[in-house]
Amino acid sequence: MEAKIDGLGLLAGQRQSSHKKVSGTDEFKQLFSQLVAERKGSLETTLEAMEERREEIKQLKVQREFSETVKRILPDGSIRISVYENGHLESCYHLRPKLRPVIDESKPIPKAADGTELISQAPVKLVPRRNILEEMF
Repeated sequence: MEAKIDGLGLLAGQRQSSHKKVSGTDEFKQLFSQLVAERKGSLETTLEAMEERREEIKQLKVQREFSETVKRILPDGSIRISVYENGHLESCYHLRPKLRPVIDESKPIPKAADGTELISQAPVKLVPRRNILEEMF
């Protein structure tokens, strides 16, 4: 008692493994193998490109690994020392200059009642004592 099912080419009660093979399977296999071969070739080139990128990234990471000390002279005479490690600021500190008192020539020196200058009471300003060129080397 087998009944034919229209459109499927199967008979009712018949198992799938025993039905007739579709005629286009050889063409499908050939098309599928061509697609796999194309993808395999593109996959190999993609893997090679990824490996090259990994190598470039490794080289860039090695180039980034450095330590550097930067000295900058600020307008007030102090020196800022920055220490960088692997491209990041590790520490930063200021060396303040040692100041020495100097008579401020822009202000007048006070005078006594008799007209003599009182040098001991002269206005004083503080100027840096250090030689900046010596600090740089």
